[in-house]
Amino acid sequence: MNLRLLVEALERNLGNTLTPELAKGLLSTLQQPDLSDRINIEDIPAEEHEGYLILAERIEDLVDEIKPIHAAHWAETESYRHGIDLNVDYDYMINAERQGRFILFTVRYEGTLVGNCMMYLSKSTHTQKWVAEEDTIFILPEYRKGRLGVRLIRYVEDVLRNMGITEIRITVKTVNTVAKLMMRMGYAHTGNQLTKVFEE
Repeated sequence: MNLRLLVEALERNLGNTLTPELAKGLLSTLQQPDLSDRINIEDIPAEEHEGYLILAERIEDLVDEIKPIHAAHWAETESYRHGIDLNVDYDYMINAERQGRFILFTVRYEGTLVGNCMMYLSKSTHTQKWVAEEDTIFILPEYRKGRLGVRLIRYVEDVLRNMGITEIRITVKTVNTVAKLMMRMGYAHTGNQLTKVFEE
């Protein structure tokens, strides 16, 4: 039971009418895993790689800066759902980050944000071990040089392993060759994801 998250949720909703939907949302916070004691962004050292800086940052601090990266990622890899407008829920990400269920890794070149990897953290109901599930791995095309992508992934792995994560799940799209890279890095092909998008 996560009483700290419940207290925070109650504080955010002071003055709001207690509707059935709000009550359900408040109760759901009791079920949320809390990894906040495992994640201290300030203690995660950055890594330099051929002029690039790979590090962990708070999405709360750079929402406006990351929006163009997410738009470029959407345009390149999400063509199967381009009938739906991109509408990123940054408030959800910030809330998950505060609860220790989300971590953002970034790539910077001369201070400019050029790539990112976002991971959601949860406890497996099957093994009761902590699992990281990728939401995004993306570097702007003009910066995909050398082994930058590999270094980003290895950095993410090292940080997650040190946090006690035992499994990383990554989804790769069919529009690129990232699957081959991931398998060369030791990831196994464990299933196929199928998607059906309903027209709005």
